[in-house]
Amino acid sequence: MTTNSPRPVADHILNFIGGSYRKGSQGKTFDNVNPATGQTIGTVYEASEADVADAVAAAKAALDGPWGKMTTAERVKLIVAVAAEIERRADDFLDAEVADTGKPRHVASHIDIPRGAANFRMFADVIATMPGESFTTPTPDGGQAINYAVRKAKGVIAVICPWNFPLLLMTWKVGPALAAETQWWSSLRRKPPEQQRY
Repeated sequence: MTTNSPRPVADHILNFIGGSYRKGSQGKTFDNVNPATGQTIGTVYEASEADVADAVAAAKAALDGPWGKMTTAERVKLIVAVAAEIERRADDFLDAEVADTGKPRHVASHIDIPRGAANFRMFADVIATMPGESFTTPTPDGGQAINYAVRKAKGVIAVICPWNFPLLLMTWKVGPALAAETQWWSSLRRKPPEQQRY
């Protein structure tokens, strides 16, 4: 069984900060190695502490901008579009996941990629159908007060995805963050050990 992808994946993986790709500010890199073959499939640019600070600042700016003002319906549309794009580019995602993790194609094609898209759709469904919360409580004067929940963005979060299902587990973290009106700033990936075999 071959675990090499039929098409090459990205030679260089850059940081995505503030809407643009860039190398790490300290210029440090590490090899992205397919653990099943030992083949170096690309170079990853490390993010420095300064890069992380820039990413957090960019996320805060986005939260204060259009992203923070987006309606639930707009977020649902965006999250469904992410799922549709994963499905449309399933072969690209499959090639990258197989090369990056070294797992067999039949595993990634039946679990990682389709479930990743399904997770985004599920979180879109959850926020589209989430009811509001309200209740009444008595007041000291014999009247009633109406209480209701208001959901607002909490702030910037960081996402760390494990090595064994990087795409799939990322969807379990980013999906609810997008649904809950937070701004996620970084998906930090840990490469599986080269000795790992599936």
